[in-house]
Amino acid sequence: MLTAMPQEGLKTTHESLNRKRATIAGAAIFALLLPVFLILFNVSYVTNSEWLYDYGWWRNDIANRTGLPVEQLNHGADQIKEYFGNDAEFLDLQVNVGGSSISLYKEREILHMVDVKALMQSVFSITRWLGFALLVLVLASAFTIGRNTAPLLLRSLRWSAIGTGVFLVVFGLTAAIDFGWLFTQFHFLSFANDLWLLDPSSDFLIIMFPQRFFVEATLFIGLLTVIDFALLFGVARVVRYRTLRR
Repeated sequence: MLTAMPQEGLKTTHESLNRKRATIAGAAIFALLLPVFLILFNVSYVTNSEWLYDYGWWRNDIANRTGLPVEQLNHGADQIKEYFGNDAEFLDLQVNVGGSSISLYKEREILHMVDVKALMQSVFSITRWLGFALLVLVLASAFTIGRNTAPLLLRSLRWSAIGTGVFLVVFGLTAAIDFGWLFTQFHFLSFANDLWLLDPSSDFLIIMFPQRFFVEATLFIGLLTVIDFALLFGVARVVRYRTLRR
């Protein structure tokens, strides 16, 4: 009996150490995945938001540049958003001009939108899987460490926010210096062809969505990510406060 006690104590200590390591690893994974999830979630949200397109039409004077009324521009944006979520291979964007319905985009623009759709559907899918993974991590933490979940979540959020803040500052400075270069590198990395090289004087896709549209959409995504972190901090602090009062 006396010889068994140290072995049992050693086993308990070993299990406790393994549990602590697993908890730290889970917190680290959570801190790494969270900003990726939030950024991609905000990309998905902004892409499907009517207010972004309304703002873009006004900000870049798209109605005058295209000769299309805002109602037709919004109709085109609705078709693009629907295209990202449906099973159609090609986008035939129809607008009404002089009482007749015409296809606005030419072949090169249509083929580029096939690549854009594949990219956006990957974003939607990765966002869902990351959200599921984060939920599993939180539930696993609540199951294994119970009341200590909220303090651990706050620490993870803090480190995640610091890392995301550094990334946003570096990205923002790079964008401020030369967004055109950053935008070009994004296309090189995201697409395996040069279909994205369009003529801004004749291709309606790039006339409707000039570079400044994407500059400001990126700013909105960054701002929303900061707001998301602030809301998560608030929720985590409330949960921690209520947990400690019990």
